[in-house]
Amino acid sequence: MFISVKRHEREKQELIDSSKRLTDAILGTSAIGLFLLNAKDRIQPQVSKSMGTLFRRDAFEEMSLEKLLAPLVNAKTLTLVRAFVTKLLASPSPPENNPLESLEVRLPKGDGTFDTAQYGFHFTAVDAVADEGRSWLVRVTDITARVQQQRELEDLRASLEAHAEILCAVLQAGGARFGSFLQKTDTSMKTINAVLKKPARETEAFRSKLEETLTEVDRVRREAAALKLAGLEAAARDFEDALQDLRNRDNLSGGDFLPLAVKLDQLYVKFALIRTISQKSSTPRHGENAMSDAPMTANGTQIIEAPKFIAEIEQREQAARRVAQAGSLENTLQTLTDLVAQEHKKTVALECSGLDLVPARYQATIKNVSIQLIRNAVMHGIETPDERQAADKPVHGTLQLEFRCLPDLSYELLFEDDGRGLDPEKVRATAIAKGLVTEEAASRLRDRQLIKLIFKSGYTTLQSESGEAPHGAGMSLVRRYVHEAGGRIALASLLGHETRFKVALPMLEADAASQVA
Repeated sequence: MFISVKRHEREKQELIDSSKRLTDAILGTSAIGLFLLNAKDRIQPQVSKSMGTLFRRDAFEEMSLEKLLAPLVNAKTLTLVRAFVTKLLASPSPPENNPLESLEVRLPKGDGTFDTAQYGFHFTAVDAVADEGRSWLVRVTDITARVQQQRELEDLRASLEAHAEILCAVLQAGGARFGSFLQKTDTSMKTINAVLKKPARETEAFRSKLEETLTEVDRVRREAAALKLAGLEAAARDFEDALQDLRNRDNLSGGDFLPLAVKLDQLYVKFALIRTISQKSSTPRHGENAMSDAPMTANGTQIIEAPKFIAEIEQREQAARRVAQAGSLENTLQTLTDLVAQEHKKTVALECSGLDLVPARYQATIKNVSIQLIRNAVMHGIETPDERQAADKPVHGTLQLEFRCLPDLSYELLFEDDGRGLDPEKVRATAIAKGLVTEEAASRLRDRQLIKLIFKSGYTTLQSESGEAPHGAGMSLVRRYVHEAGGRIALASLLGHETRFKVALPMLEADAASQVA
């Protein structure tokens, strides 16, 4: 039996149409983002309907993967994407290390803020069609909930490990020895703070501070090791390694000590959590004497009862971590203020409030923004004691940092210094000199618009000297940190008197859910 040409073509077309309907059905109903990336790094016309929901746009055809992600990720991540795509297109199979397997993206909202999500990109090789070369089927999945659950599990595991360490230490060493350890370590932490705040000008003075700090950190590390408090021991060792690195340098200056603030923060948060949990474990309730009811060891010392300790873990966890992290951050910022002030021969006091209200999601943002604002204020805003005295101001400058929760469940960080303020004309001249804005464009800007030019990358009034790190990144970093968190930043200044920053951060999804419930 022979099949006519017409019948053959009709059946062929029916198969094509059936295949197309199946493809359209899959692309139209799949919750996963699906698209084909050709050998030239271009997205092909047919994409799944969910792509519009995932990326909040309509057009994808002939767009490169880098162009698709450029508005959604930072410059560092985009560099990783670019390198991965180059390797992908040159390989017969997907590279083993895929930085897009879990990628944080910032999805713009209509009000200028961002939603943050976590997407997973998976690549499957597709056989070449004609001479087009190898293509890649790309699946994009929203893994935000899964990543959040993983983070919560990691936090819980770390929490349980910390509690287990404390419990074992108390059970093995006894309440008296553990209490002695807390007192000694607290003294060492206070000593470290005091030593780092000591004024120093010459290398020998800096070396003296270094050796004193090393002595105290070594004591903390050895005590933690003896009690098998691995988290505290590791933080102390990292701090000690950083100090040893400074010890090996020929010359030391105040700037060399600034990175120590981060290591000190990590050490402090470990100890503060241990101390807070331990204190809450022995807090009397309803008029009871908790320690008198605790079981006794063979040598007559009291310990925390294990079942009672474990049963109360979840009740204490949130409060303990908030106190530890807030205390750690304030301690870090106070130390940083003193170090930068010493470096620039100024006297500055920092006043903090509300840091215990910072939710976990925003802790890194608040820390990074605060560090940059403080450094900028001390270096540029606060005058020298002689200048302040001549301006009829108190000799010491004041920085005020406040974090607060607003009635609509959003958050706000306020930062203010009582320094020299911003001169719009000087900002204009500097921005023009640095090539950040043309003279014609600058002439059309009002004063409030001019001072915002300090947020542009590369803006600085300082000249970098040989061997110094380049200046001009601080305020652009602040803007980037705020935008990555989906927030906004506002700036106001009164020449000769003050500079104020207000950072607005959006309501978190968890807060929104609880409000709806």
